Amino acid sequence: MKRQDVLPAPLPGATTQAAQQILEFKIDRLQSRRTAVEFFTPQSYEPGYAYPLVVWLHGPGDNERQLRRVMPLTSTRNYVAAAPRAPRHDGSTPGMTFRWDQKQRDIDVAAARVLQTVRVAEKRYNIHPQRIFLAGYLGGGAMALRLALRNPEMFAGAASIGGGFPQGCSPLSRLSDARSLPMLMIHLQNSSRYPEAQLCEDLRLVHTAGMKIDLHQYLCGDELSTDMFEDLNRWLMTKVTGG
Repeated sequence: MKRQDVLPAPLPGATTQAAQQILEFKIDRLQSRRTAVEFFTPQSYEPGYAYPLVVWLHGPGDNERQLRRVMPLTSTRNYVAAAPRAPRHDGSTPGMTFRWDQKQRDIDVAAARVLQTVRVAEKRYNIHPQRIFLAGYLGGGAMALRLALRNPEMFAGAASIGGGFPQGCSPLSRLSDARSLPMLMIHLQNSSRYPEAQLCEDLRLVHTAGMKIDLHQYLCGDELSTDMFEDLNRWLMTKVTGG
């Protein structure tokens, strides 16, 4: 369990030097009447190298621009990254904020948006087809796990920061294929959204189903810290390099 350099959630735009360095990197947007996607180009991008792709699903009360604060804290060089906007407007928070709901229609829309995001990224960048990862925060983290379990052949792994294991709508419908899917859960031990008792129940389910999941716990509430993104980067690079 760890606690260091705690940042309030959602991440502020310029609390750290790393976050301020975002202006050095290229951010592209794809926007239509229905949705928007942000793309992060790593520093010193090399077109001849096939990059891992991280598709980031933002937390509630935020939007796809969260990617601008997340990637400098994760890595400025290792990945191309993209963040689609969640389909459901978050009425509990003013402004252009959205959330990922775990209802069947929302899941289908989320899956379509993630697929479109991957396809556009593959057209814009040199992406390694076997190194596409899903990751997210809170509800975005739960959706990342769900969509990876739904399409395990498409993703090299999925990571959730503060988001629980998906409930309802048959998340284990492709269990035999999903057993080999690498997953990371970063659990916030004092979370009001995903308490430790629910985590224990979910871990029993994962064990009974014959799946494996890497679990990191932090002694904090529903907040983010720089250490969490360092953990995420280490886990991703382990999967990329086969370590």
